[in-house]
Amino acid sequence: MKVCKLSDVGGVDVDGVDLAHPRGPEEQSALRQLFDEQGLIVFRDQMLTKQQLVAVGDLFGGAMLKRAVIPTDPEAPGISTITNRGPTGDVMPERLDELIGKADWHMDLGYVTTPGRGKIIYAVQTPEVGGLTGFIDLSVAYSTLPEALRERIENLHVIQSWDKAQVGQSNGPRGAGTLILQEFPDVIYPMVLTHPVTGAKVLNCPPLWATGILEAPGEEGLALMHEVIAHITRPQSQYWHRYRPGDAILWDNCRFIHAASGTLGLYARTLWTLTLKAGPEFGRLADQQAA
Repeated sequence: MKVCKLSDVGGVDVDGVDLAHPRGPEEQSALRQLFDEQGLIVFRDQMLTKQQLVAVGDLFGGAMLKRAVIPTDPEAPGISTITNRGPTGDVMPERLDELIGKADWHMDLGYVTTPGRGKIIYAVQTPEVGGLTGFIDLSVAYSTLPEALRERIENLHVIQSWDKAQVGQSNGPRGAGTLILQEFPDVIYPMVLTHPVTGAKVLNCPPLWATGILEAPGEEGLALMHEVIAHITRPQSQYWHRYRPGDAILWDNCRFIHAASGTLGLYARTLWTLTLKAGPEFGRLADQQAA
């Protein structure tokens, strides 16, 4: 197994690991440790079936079998397909020049109280242009906060809203907005989270979900929220991954937020995704807070 730095902002690139075949206990342990330490891993040149991808998920804690938005494959429980082609395409283009699948920076399942521990994307078909996934390390975002700003936000809470995302993300999955909004009421997360495995502090204010600060309603709170978001999303903090067919990318959903650049309808794109089982309950329902 050869491990190299993936980018200046975090993550590693791993060669010499065949995820399709059983691994001995020593290599399995080394991969789990690498995941906990690095939080973002790209495995190159993989050849996986959906069932083999489920087995990869088992190595890192197992798949979340029921997703709140995107259904999983009944023949490979835990696997969801994201594609802009075919009868099951979830983001079918209406025009060849249409940019589809674009999404702002977010933690997966940040609109429920218990998000998944991590996620795996396996690239089946990749576009010639676009189709990138961006990553930001929130532990670095916290450690690089100016001290005065860190002290201001240490005990604050972010209101995270599925409703906000549906209003602001016109290029998301077709049909997502038809979900009953009452199924996903606003949730409240600490602005500073403690990582469930490493104990490191991570800065939580995901642009896709964040709609305000609980303790600071009004314009002052919004200004503070946007100041934190601007720090998190600085261009020098971003890594954008251009997929090659056979890439399997694994990331820690409690540490890295991600974004999607979108793909023009002209280009075909198919990914298989698997969400790892949830970790701790980071959030609470906003109506419970009010009560």
